[in-house]
Amino acid sequence: MHTLCLLDIKVKEPDFEAMARGRTVFLPPRYMSVNTAAEQLIEAEETLAEGAFSPTETLCVGLARLGQTDQVIIAGTLEELKEQEFGNPLHSLIICGDTHELELEMLKQFIVEGSKYKLDGKAT
Repeated sequence: MHTLCLLDIKVKEPDFEAMARGRTVFLPPRYMSVNTAAEQLIEAEETLAEGAFSPTETLCVGLARLGQTDQVIIAGTLEELKEQEFGNPLHSLIICGDTHELELEMLKQFIVEGSKYKLDGKAT
């Protein structure tokens, strides 16, 4: 089973400099990126060590502005996706479970060059 993470979360962060001066001010809202989600998931797995996924081996797909003319689709491991450029929001992330051979065949065109993920039992 695959897990779809919709990253349309607007992050409401406090301005800590303003808070130090006694004012409650929030920074402008931003959407979460695939890169941020990948970093946070890697950190969570390293901290909790649940074995839910492997940051260096589990196949994931990062998506940005899906359905638009400038959409971006990149497949790779979380470690690889956190270094890719996805551009403007909205972003989504798919953490793949068991994948069918047809899914893998389709993802070959989107895999990070030199990816450590093994699509055919060998690294690309």
